[in-house]
Amino acid sequence: MVYTDPYTPERSYYECRDCGYREATDSLGACPECGGRTQNLAVPRD
Repeated sequence: MVYTDPYTPERSYYECRDCGYREATDSLGACPECGGRTQNLAVPRD
């Protein structure tokens, strides 16, 4: 049986892949702390 999570966040949360800084924002960009690449936390990873 496949279970689908009905939760849909109102805002996107992004985390820096280098330093771990997290921010709730509407756009993907560079980390304000270290300039590293950020990723959306709501996207499933393998």
